[in-house]
Amino acid sequence: MTGTRMFIGGYAGADRLTHGITAAGFGASASVQTDVPNPFGFAVSGNVLYVASNVADGRVHALRIGAEGVLTPIGDQSARGAGTVQLSLHPLGAWLFAVNHDSGSVVVFPVAPDGSLGEVANLVQHTGSGPDPVAQQSPHPHFVVADPSGERVLVTDKGTDCLYVYDFDGETGALSEHARVRLGSGVGPRSLVVHPNGRHLYVNTELASTIVVCGYDIATGQPKILDTVSTLPAGVELWNAPSGLAIRPDGRFLYAANRGHDSIAVFAVSEDGGSLRPVHSQPVGAAATLPWDVVVAADGSRLYVPNLVAGTVATFGIDQDSGLLELVEPTLAVPTPACVALV
Repeated sequence: MTGTRMFIGGYAGADRLTHGITAAGFGASASVQTDVPNPFGFAVSGNVLYVASNVADGRVHALRIGAEGVLTPIGDQSARGAGTVQLSLHPLGAWLFAVNHDSGSVVVFPVAPDGSLGEVANLVQHTGSGPDPVAQQSPHPHFVVADPSGERVLVTDKGTDCLYVYDFDGETGALSEHARVRLGSGVGPRSLVVHPNGRHLYVNTELASTIVVCGYDIATGQPKILDTVSTLPAGVELWNAPSGLAIRPDGRFLYAANRGHDSIAVFAVSEDGGSLRPVHSQPVGAAATLPWDVVVAADGSRLYVPNLVAGTVATFGIDQDSGLLELVEPTLAVPTPACVALV
């Protein structure tokens, strides 16, 4: 990880909790700090790191980032739900969105000028279920992000098979449903990426191992399904559950992590963003590594993969012309890594 500063969160599952965030690239070696249980998702704003704590009493923590990577707590708030798994900041920085996977809700926090969080300003409770008797007995929102206008918020729900679009009130933090698109039956939408042009969305499905390509009209806030592509090579049949999804900043290549196949699926994105073409399936290591996320560097030159079961974070170089990946550095050993934030 030479020259890269990052924080890595670990997730040990519901039966046992990890209590560390690993800081790497700030000194000679990685260091474990803080007492945040099961850090599962990150967001960064300036010198503040926000952490989603995936526990029964979901919480979001705000931590000040020091010059040497030392994290100092500046407060935390209840997420008013269970299993907080992902969060993101509004483009203007005054609001933080989070999803509670286990209890099926979306929450909005006000962000103070010092970066600390106020109590939940708004909570939207999802309802419904899907055909999978294990994974879809109830709603499980998994990803939330503002659209490019900042006037609407996009939410995927693994339990109801839906992509939700909410109108967002920047004065009060209120969310009101604007549109809802069902992405399939028993597919389990998980992560979402917005193309840099703002006119296309990509959603991976945890239960069907696909990526759903949607057109998105920013003016009207209406998504429209355009295509569905597999995250697995042709002919592969095995248990698989896609996790992270990332796009290169120039919008030319999309990367999807496969847990089970233990690979990163590489897709070339059409010039207008409306279609995907499979390019390669890059192994992430030995069997049962379980890549939990993918993060692309801001300059598009590197891709970082936390492998939860293997206990490693792998760094891949990205070929600028082909989008192909090459392992460029030794893996970093980190207990049960689930998420990465570059700072």
